[in-house]
Amino acid sequence: MGRIEEIFNANPRPIQGFNAVVQYDVHGEEKGTYQHFFQNGKLTIKKGVSTTPHCTMILSYDNFKRFVLCKQSGTMALLTGKVRVLGNLSTAMHIETILRRYNIKEPF
Repeated sequence: MGRIEEIFNANPRPIQGFNAVVQYDVHGEEKGTYQHFFQNGKLTIKKGVSTTPHCTMILSYDNFKRFVLCKQSGTMALLTGKVRVLGNLSTAMHIETILRRYNIKEPF
């Protein structure tokens, strides 16, 4: 998660104007709950829950990794049950648009 934060903050342009709290409930090989705070062109990631998120994505670590690397469509993951979204679906879908702009490669 720290590397994702570094990548986003090194180039804040794709997240300018996007203000939301996105929570990831990750299970599987790596597990945990992480909140991503997008505010004023900056991303801050915190482990655990400190506020009510705009949306929560529940997915396995493998699916999270594929999603971040844009190797898996968020829409397809949602339709096939690989991710569950609670809360604001449009906020969750906007994350995929942001990730495409970063084009993150392995290892991240």
